[in-house]
Amino acid sequence: MSKADKKDLVNIQIGDRIRYYRKKAGLSQEEVAEKIGLTQKHISRIEGGYHSSLFITIMMIAKAVNVPIDAFTENIDEHSNSAIINTIIAEMADMNRPQLEMLKDNIEIIKKHSIRNER
Repeated sequence: MSKADKKDLVNIQIGDRIRYYRKKAGLSQEEVAEKIGLTQKHISRIEGGYHSSLFITIMMIAKAVNVPIDAFTENIDEHSNSAIINTIIAEMADMNRPQLEMLKDNIEIIKKHSIRNER
């Protein structure tokens, strides 16, 4: 895994946590954006892991949703399943139907192979 891929996985995990705490606080992306002087689109990109944010931005978001900043970064695991799944989903967005069918077939092969190896 390249250094850039690891960075993307961390951004996805932080974005997932920001979304979780924002929703837990009962706030919309628009409300958080308004509180900290950003656009809703910017918040959306941060939550989606598409935007590597400045530390000060993350601090302002933490304050807006009333959580300590380490809630977004504690125990970040660049190898977690959710981060990998989100990366795969992002890659699939640009695929056409035949590519998606091929991917589905490959997933079935991988799952069968994994089951045989577990025996």
